[in-house]
Amino acid sequence: RVEWPGTTLEAPSELERFVEAHVEHFPHEAKGIRGFIEDCLTIRTETSRAEQGAGPQARPGRFPLLLRYRRATLAQVLEDRIEDPGARAALGALWPFLGLPPSRVSFLYFATMLMSYVADGTYYCRGTFQTLAEALALALVRRGGELVLRSPVRRILVEAGRTAGVVLENGQRVSAPLVISNADARQTLQELVGEEHFPRRYRQRLALASPSISAFVVYAATSLDLAGSELAHETFLYEGPDHDAAYANSLAGTPSWLSITAPSRLDPGLAPRGEQLLILTSLIDARAAARWREAKPLLQQAMLGLAERRLPGLARELRFAESATPRSFERYTRNHAGALYGFDVTPAQVGPGRLDNE
Repeated sequence: RVEWPGTTLEAPSELERFVEAHVEHFPHEAKGIRGFIEDCLTIRTETSRAEQGAGPQARPGRFPLLLRYRRATLAQVLEDRIEDPGARAALGALWPFLGLPPSRVSFLYFATMLMSYVADGTYYCRGTFQTLAEALALALVRRGGELVLRSPVRRILVEAGRTAGVVLENGQRVSAPLVISNADARQTLQELVGEEHFPRRYRQRLALASPSISAFVVYAATSLDLAGSELAHETFLYEGPDHDAAYANSLAGTPSWLSITAPSRLDPGLAPRGEQLLILTSLIDARAAARWREAKPLLQQAMLGLAERRLPGLARELRFAESATPRSFERYTRNHAGALYGFDVTPAQVGPGRLDNE
């Protein structure tokens, strides 16, 4: 669900219903909306084709849209298809899922992301995502693996030019011919492996890569009755259709928009009877505050204030609130500056422009 003054759009996560919802709201842009979604579907097909065999450089005739839009932003493609700025803003409203507004985000990435929601469908782990973590851990153990908790890695070992294992913080060595690092590329290279083990060109590309934005998230519990609130599982609240302005406020550390996720409306067992869980999220630059410990309560209050406009009485019925800052995300994910998406998904930093995983 997407809302700003004068516009409320329910966008179901099913392809034809998603299209019809936008066409119903912007009937004069029906042709452009359908054409845009067709482009997104084609990008998804061509991307899948590229992953299975020879890519665009080897067989360009099989990838006309990938090659045509490889340097295009979402805004450029929307402007080619649609005249109404409100319709363009509605179709690009999920930009926070990639961390950049339509004027900067890669159309290829956005098209793939959007189709994963509306063509493939959305899913939710009943009973919190901890159930997914537990299922992964069980699968690992059943296949002979060992899960070791609270064991930070001090170093990834390299011997004779090949990975040899890791050294844990307690000094224990674990030998392995393959190591997968879930820390970001910068911390993996600089802190865990050592820059001397990487080619100079790789180090240069890493130094030039721009990290994505981070976020500020409020986790709240409330006894406010949400039955008549018309909240979707996730509702995006914007001040208006200007996504560049919303992003600029996030960079400045003064978010003017947020998404409200209400997981207990979908899965009532997550909260006691008569209470609801809410997650308030807005993107924010990690550099927006010098001391996040001091900025945290102020931003939390600001986010709750934005939510109060949509949910009158929330402050009165608030039972619990705790927040995560960019520093929290950096601590728990080891992503530099709490980057949510690794590196910015600009046209220049996707496809061949993105660092290799190996």
